[in-house]
Amino acid sequence: MSKRLYPHNRVRYWRAYSIDEVCALFSDKGLHAQTVRKWLKNGLKCIDAGKPVLIYGNDLIVFLKQRNTQNKCKTEFHQLFCMKCQDARSAYKNQISVEQKAQFLKVNAVCRTCKKSMFKNYKLADFSALKKKFKLVDVSRLDDLTEPSDKTHLPAQGQKLGNESSQGGLFS
Repeated sequence: MSKRLYPHNRVRYWRAYSIDEVCALFSDKGLHAQTVRKWLKNGLKCIDAGKPVLIYGNDLIVFLKQRNTQNKCKTEFHQLFCMKCQDARSAYKNQISVEQKAQFLKVNAVCRTCKKSMFKNYKLADFSALKKKFKLVDVSRLDDLTEPSDKTHLPAQGQKLGNESSQGGLFS
């Protein structure tokens, strides 16, 4: 099971939280009290050794930020993240396929190590750099979406098609 990410923006830095209150903050994530106790053993600071165990919000924010970023993998421009290898890998034979979405490019490649699919998103402006760096195998729908096309199937306003009936007399 992968590590869960707990958003630190729910925590107020000036508050002191008990273990149950921390669990209530992340109830939608299914945080258990034993997990918070494990965090305390692994470096989360508590106010003192007394009961109930209280945790400063600021200490919880620092701990969650550190925990959420420790296992992230930074990929370079020419690398994609392989879900099976759990690491940044280069594309097999340096070949990629590109598909244009609304505001970005979705790049698909095969991992050089395990031969499984990898995906990465790029900006639309990075297309020329992708062409220089990779061998493009398949390119799907790269349009200039800023200019609307004037060649549509819709007739111009005011024109009637031959098969339309005139209903002007029915409602007057």
